[in-house]
Formats: sequence, structure tokens, C-alpha cells
Amino acid sequence: MQIRVVDEQGRPAAGVTVEVRQTRKAFPFGAAVGGTLVRNAQYRDFFKAHFNWAVFENESKWYRNGRGPGQEDYATADAMVQWCRENGIPIRGHCIFWEPEKWQPRWVRPLDVEQLKAAVEYRMDSAVKHFRGTFVHWDVDNEMLHGSFFKDRLGEDIHVWMYKRARELDPDVKLFTNEFNVLSVDENFKEVQTDEYVADVRRLLEQGAPIDGVGIQGHIWFEDILAHPEVIKQRLDKVAALKLPIWISEFDVADADEKANADKLELVYRTAYSHPAVEGIMMWVFWAGASWRGPNCGLARRDWTLNEAGKRFEALMAEWSTTASGRCDTAGVFAFDGYHGDYAVTIKGPGDSVSHQTFTLAVGRGPQTVTLQLRKEQ
Repeated sequence: MQIRVVDEQGRPAAGVTVEVRQTRKAFPFGAAVGGTLVRNAQYRDFFKAHFNWAVFENESKWYRNGRGPGQEDYATADAMVQWCRENGIPIRGHCIFWEPEKWQPRWVRPLDVEQLKAAVEYRMDSAVKHFRGTFVHWDVDNEMLHGSFFKDRLGEDIHVWMYKRARELDPDVKLFTNEFNVLSVDENFKEVQTDEYVADVRRLLEQGAPIDGVGIQGHIWFEDILAHPEVIKQRLDKVAALKLPIWISEFDVADADEKANADKLELVYRTAYSHPAVEGIMMWVFWAGASWRGPNCGLARRDWTLNEAGKRFEALMAEWSTTASGRCDTAGVFAFDGYHGDYAVTIKGPGDSVSHQTFTLAVGRGPQTVTLQLRKEQ
């Protein structure tokens, strides 16, 4: 990155001092939020200080939005959307449908085929239209490897229909698959299902499903990934063969040993962040006070003090941020290597001339140059 500083006449400002500080990362380091976001200021403050993307843990799921036929309730989700908008937080939509039977709204389970078909069409149209222009991603049918509620009742083609219909309703949203037991062995399994997941996504693509990305949940259970750290990259490589963007969509770890938690977090984050196919990492639990996996999960204890994983996470975020300073050369240029994102820059010229400005180091554009004018500020 090059900053070219000129004076008010457009001449190179040789020798002036430039200080740059990254204020926001371009890479998505996000987390799941629940209704606590609306009620708890400390929860909001912690989230905003640590994350730049959100996904709703339950508030955009069918069992939360659809309490009965035609009975829609988006009130909590809408309040959460409003806060995210006010704070510049993009949102992943999770999820339009959830394939295992146990996660269906109770009133949906006993429906006959025609009633279920009508309910599915209504849910699809309602949810996607409601959040159109709001959600950047949608997990269309969560965990298709681990359930068959819709497939058994509505036929093999229902999954492709879901993706095609979602695309019709919101052409701009990115449509994702989402699965567990892919990055590491789940608590109820002996082996990962990475190969099965890749095969399932490939089958849907071949059948015409407009899939834009692949979600890998990343709940870390009992597998000793620290003893075999190479398995994380190997499994990501397998999914990357689909040539689709990968998001770690639901990372969490809940060992009783705080240091082990921190070590596993660092392994997954370093491996995923460095992988060319991974375009975002979402944490599922960041506070023990709102944890589905008990008090050892997340970055902060119930009293909001950082645990070892929280300290490690902050250290990684600091490592992956940029600060730099120096003097412009005779051409008025100051060059530095930086991570993509937003920056604040202070330019100090002769005497008391100081200028505070901002710029963005954009993703995917190679070496970049920004020209800033030195001007005296009151």
C-alpha cells in the first residue's frame, strides 16, 4: 500500500510524517447473537468490540418466526436487524429450513403432504421476502446430511427447489449449505463426514441448485485436533475442491481446560484464515452467559472477564491488524504492508500542520495507492 501526500498546490509533500492505524478489518470475523442483543448493553458492547459480522442464533429460524399456520413473528429479529444496521454489521441469515425432524415447529410435524407443501412455500416466501435486502447470506436448508424430514415427505427434488425458489425471491443474497461433523468429529460420531458433505453439495450443484457458498459449522468436541493439527487443513482442502467460498459458520469449543480451548481456537482460526478458500469465520458462542455448551465455552466468562480463549482471540486480532508510521520520501510517498480494511491516517507536516483522514485498503485489487492532501486543521 502506498500513501501519496501532496500539499494544497498538489506538490509532493516530502518528509512529512504519516501514521496509519487500521480501524476495521475487511475479513469477516463474526459471531452469533441472540435476543440478548436487544436487552443487554454489555453484550452489545462486547460484540461490537470483537466482531464485524453477525448471524442470528435462533431468531430467523422457522420455529421462532412461525408459531402456527400464518402466524408470523419477526419482532425480535427486526430489533436485532435494526441494531446491526445502525452499527454497520452485515448479517448471515440462518436458516430458512432445518432438515432434521426434531427441529421442525411442532405444528409442522403432523401435516400431511399437501399441507406441508403449502407450509414450506409459505415459509420460504415469508422469510426470504421479509429479510430481502438485509441478509447477505442465507443458510437455505440446514444440516441436510443429518435429517430427511422434507426429503422423505416432499421428494428428492425438494432441496433443489428450495435453492431455486430462494434465488427467485432474492437474487442478491448468497445461498449456502451448512453442516456439522465436517471440520472435526462431532460428539455423536466416530468419523467426520467431509467426503459425504462434498458429495452431497456436488450432487445438488449437478441438479441445478444455485449454491453460492459452503458453510462448515466447526463445533469442536472431543477429537484431539491439537495432536493432529494437519487434519483441519486437509478437510478444508477437500471442501475447497468444490470451487465455492467456504465460511466457518459456527465455531465453538468447550473443553474444561482453558488453555486447550485457547490452543484449539488458535489452530482453527490460523488454519482457516490462511486458507485461500475460506472467506469468513463466525463464532457461535462468545459469552458463557448465553452458551448452549456450558460455562467453558466462548471468550468471556459470565462476569465478562476474558478467559484464555478470549485472550488468545484478542491477541490474534491484534496480530492481524496493521499500524505503521514513517516519513514520506522525496516523491511524497509512504509505503507499508497492511491487512485489508478501513484505516485512519494522521499526517504531520511542517510546523503545526496536522491532517486526520481515512481510507480503505480494498480486497482483491493488488497494490494500491491513495493520494491525500496535507492541510492544516483547526
